[in-house]
Amino acid sequence: MSISIGNLRATASWNRTSRFWLAWPQATGHRDHDDAARDDSIALAQLLAVHAPVTMVATPMDVVQCSLQMPAGVMTLAADAGSSLLATQPVWLADAAGTVLAGVASDSLAGRDLAQAAGVQVVDLPAGWQGDLIETDGEGTAMVLARLAEGLVGGRVEAERLLAEKLGIMQVIWLNDPGAGRVPARYLAPGVVAVPGGHDANHPAFAALSANRDLLRAASDRVGRNFKVLDLPCPSRQRGCYSDCMVAGDLVVVPEFEESRDAQAFAQVVAALPDSRVIAFPATHLAGPGNGLGRTVLAQPKMN
Repeated sequence: MSISIGNLRATASWNRTSRFWLAWPQATGHRDHDDAARDDSIALAQLLAVHAPVTMVATPMDVVQCSLQMPAGVMTLAADAGSSLLATQPVWLADAAGTVLAGVASDSLAGRDLAQAAGVQVVDLPAGWQGDLIETDGEGTAMVLARLAEGLVGGRVEAERLLAEKLGIMQVIWLNDPGAGRVPARYLAPGVVAVPGGHDANHPAFAALSANRDLLRAASDRVGRNFKVLDLPCPSRQRGCYSDCMVAGDLVVVPEFEESRDAQAFAQVVAALPDSRVIAFPATHLAGPGNGLGRTVLAQPKMN
């Protein structure tokens, strides 16, 4: 069932968390990798369960094995496309007071399945719009990937009107796509943004990422804060992303990729977030290419 959103607005990731959603790693045919990924998933579920309930999403074929390995209190959910269910990265919506979660915005079938599992309704978005293209601070400002406006007759003007109307986003910062197909930045706290850095001038993403970094450093959000931009390193051996931290309430989980730059990335985040609980967790076997833990774990905001 679809709903009319009225005064609803997109929430921030530092809202209180109602539930964490994780995807049970599917077999790749590489036993050592698969075993490590599943061990890390179990450990991550156990860590997060201290903060909020956890549901592990698994394919019907894997759900029995998954449920037998879960720590006490961690739920399992059978879904035909467990990983894609979470990959939709929906935009959670709350009422004007910021207290009641009212809907999930997604244009995909997986997003609708997730909305049903989460117990919320669906808000329709234009075709091709998905949460990975939008990163919001819950206060009316969002970083948005430039390609979100493609295909709209009115271009960015029309896109900004729809973002305001459907998601309560009143100020848009358009970012270039370095090739990942998602917003190449993440809010860690109000006014604090992490971006991937460390690329040399010959890297194909260098120009787009440099332009985005300069744009954010010169910008301010809707309430007048200048952005504090954390230029985090890139893993030297892995195709991961340190800036893709998982943020849920005051908890920030920095991905580790089993290399020396782990310590540098962690130290930068700790220094920038003195009021947050910052921890590190291995992401080598869990994160997809170009990702960290932010797009590996889905934090559902708390409903009242």
